[in-house]
Amino acid sequence: MTDPRRRDVLGLAAKGALAGIAGAVLGPPGGPALAAAASRTHFRALVIGSGFGGSVAALRLGRAGVDTLVVERGREWPVLPSRPLFGSSTRITDTMFWFRRTTRWPGMLPVPVTPAPGVMELSEERDLDIACAAAVGGGSVVYTGVTIAPPRRFFERLYPSGLRYDEFAGKWYPTVRAMLRAAPMPKDVYDSAPFTHSRLWDRQLANARMTTRPADSTFDWHAVRQELAHTLPPSATIGESDFGCGTGAKRDLTRTYLPAALATGHVQLRALHEVRSVGRRRDGGYSVVVRRLGEDGAALGTTEFTCEMLFLAAGALNTNRLLVAAREEGRLPDLPDTVGTGFGDNGDQVNLRSQPLEPIGPAQGSPCASTAFLSTGFGLPLRVENWVLSGFASLPATATFAVTVDTDHRGGFRYDPSTRRVVLADWTREKSAAPARAVLAFSARVAEANPGTLPVTVNNLHPFTGHPVGGCVIGRSTDLEGRVKGCEGLYVVDGSLLPGNVGGANPSLTIAAIAERALAGIVAAGG
Repeated sequence: MTDPRRRDVLGLAAKGALAGIAGAVLGPPGGPALAAAASRTHFRALVIGSGFGGSVAALRLGRAGVDTLVVERGREWPVLPSRPLFGSSTRITDTMFWFRRTTRWPGMLPVPVTPAPGVMELSEERDLDIACAAAVGGGSVVYTGVTIAPPRRFFERLYPSGLRYDEFAGKWYPTVRAMLRAAPMPKDVYDSAPFTHSRLWDRQLANARMTTRPADSTFDWHAVRQELAHTLPPSATIGESDFGCGTGAKRDLTRTYLPAALATGHVQLRALHEVRSVGRRRDGGYSVVVRRLGEDGAALGTTEFTCEMLFLAAGALNTNRLLVAAREEGRLPDLPDTVGTGFGDNGDQVNLRSQPLEPIGPAQGSPCASTAFLSTGFGLPLRVENWVLSGFASLPATATFAVTVDTDHRGGFRYDPSTRRVVLADWTREKSAAPARAVLAFSARVAEANPGTLPVTVNNLHPFTGHPVGGCVIGRSTDLEGRVKGCEGLYVVDGSLLPGNVGGANPSLTIAAIAERALAGIVAAGG
């Protein structure tokens, strides 16, 4: 029997009246109609990227009857594969990184790997490591499932006044939560052995007079329970998340938005299609040149697609790379000068606090159980989240992931004509220092309230962000629905829209909510 959790975008696309959605991920069965569909190169709309913004765009365009192609550079990753494909700090595989020769990740020792189209790009920019996903489903494949909104006062401080918090709280955030089926960790999972660290983390913060709350999550708690019952192999329950979960324990976009988009019959999805350039055509449409890849990373050739409506949803790093290069090389000369500016790292920090007096266990679960928002007393407001670093799971220690509300520190992307590359500029280690100090102060206060703990044993070796945001900031480079100023038919619908900081939350929910609002306006206006 087929596992009901299987992320089989092709299967959904190939049934009945949906057979015309050929050219989806891994290449459907042959036949003249399917071959003709797969060979098409012009579409009304083209979406670059299949993460939160791209998946929302695909669904809403498809439901509006818009002929749409989604191109994704990464692979579609199977659930319950015949052999483990996803790696972790304790099981290094070549599927973990996007064309790297050496691993590089918080808490992970550098280990040689074979370059391949893995699930995570780690770009070593100036004084900042930027992580971004490379997979069908984008960041939903590699995040920890936390689905939370920023507090009102920080949302209103950071975002344009035309984006009303009440509208997001009453409509767009609930729309996304319902689509993703986000829910907090059930008590029986929380009370199980792999989440001993979660209970200890909550107790430590309570002792420090800090109030924690359950975090909405997109993990599939039924699948987690199956792991606990040993009817599924361990994955989420042994800390796998940053590089994917092979058991279907993570309910990513390939089980929510993307199948719904393909089911409209108006959307095609092509994986292993890496966009190399975008530009304007003389007829007013857009050109998108992609490099087609094999599953082993071999280049199979290039294809030029054309479209009338182009949606950039490649993530903050790659959307900025594509647009800044297009402007500076003359392919999109009318792009605003503000494109590429206002980038931030969301104040991301990872912290490990030792707990030598209480055993935790040989392996710990990856889903986040709890979070706390601390608005004063640490220099910057910050949200702290119960976390696990799989490489340290066997140590007597608790891990915290934190995002800080930082309204000041921003960088930008610059084109280097000597290398024809777009790089992060105007960023220094000091711009990551204030968030680091806030997290260290938090950890010290928790340690003081819990005798026997040590304030800090590990913090980021390199300044790091898994939540790059900004560069095409909404209200500056675009209007309030993602239309790029001065470029009719060009849209940005990913984390590039966020103003360099989410405002005290992980970005996924806000990215998707802004995309939902944007697409509603675009569809209603006909563009």
